Amino acid sequence: MTQKKNVPAKKEQTDVAKFDYGDHEGQGFEHQTRDDLAIPFIAVLQALSPQVETMAEAKAGMLYNTVTEELMKEVFFVSATTQHVFVEWVPRDAGGGFVAIHDINSELVLKAKENSEEFGKLKLKNGNDLIETFYMYGITCDDEDATGLAVIAFTSTKIKVYKRLNTRLNTFLLKQPDGRKVRPPLYAHRLRITTASEENNKGKFHNFVLSPAVEGNILKSLLDPGDPRFVSAAECKKLVESGAARAAYESADAATDDNDGEMPF
Repeated sequence: MTQKKNVPAKKEQTDVAKFDYGDHEGQGFEHQTRDDLAIPFIAVLQALSPQVETMAEAKAGMLYNTVTEELMKEVFFVSATTQHVFVEWVPRDAGGGFVAIHDINSELVLKAKENSEEFGKLKLKNGNDLIETFYMYGITCDDEDATGLAVIAFTSTKIKVYKRLNTRLNTFLLKQPDGRKVRPPLYAHRLRITTASEENNKGKFHNFVLSPAVEGNILKSLLDPGDPRFVSAAECKKLVESGAARAAYESADAATDDNDGEMPF
């Protein structure tokens, strides 16, 4: 299969910008719900990922869009909002697949923790797995505009990457002309996503590398409130938190294989 390029959506939009749709603008979407708008996952391919065997251009360590099937070495991303949950999955040996998302303080999760027989491994009475997951929803972008919606799931060894980045962003304060120091919104930060090879007692694997987009410098990577990418990320936050958009969970179960055997998302 030929590798798909991450073509900026802006180019296509520019070609049709001359059309004035008048009263027809936005019509036809009235009956769509969150089920009609599924946000793709950006995943890290591992050595045992199905795509490495089925896609000619796919290699372990590449980034993969689970809906568009794009293969990428890097992605520029603006995080809009985050979510900390426990995700219920059918075990791989039972067919695999997403079941449901549970609040971290739900009775089901608390009961599973209480009955856990192995540190970090939560099982339900029905045999399904509960995986602690941090979701980061946002937009992919180029040098000028947003190119699409996306969500990144951090589980297992990926969680430390997520927490390290968020600690950096959350503690960054921007000095104002009047001397005040303010914390920019999460969606003011443009990020660069790549991968790196790591190793633990279970073997080698590839993990996310998250850094400010410009020279790894937070200040240089900040977006102005009038920037189209800032505006798009703010809109993404509204879509996700209102329930108008959801992650494409149905595309996640076969996307990658984590090094420790957990479900990938």
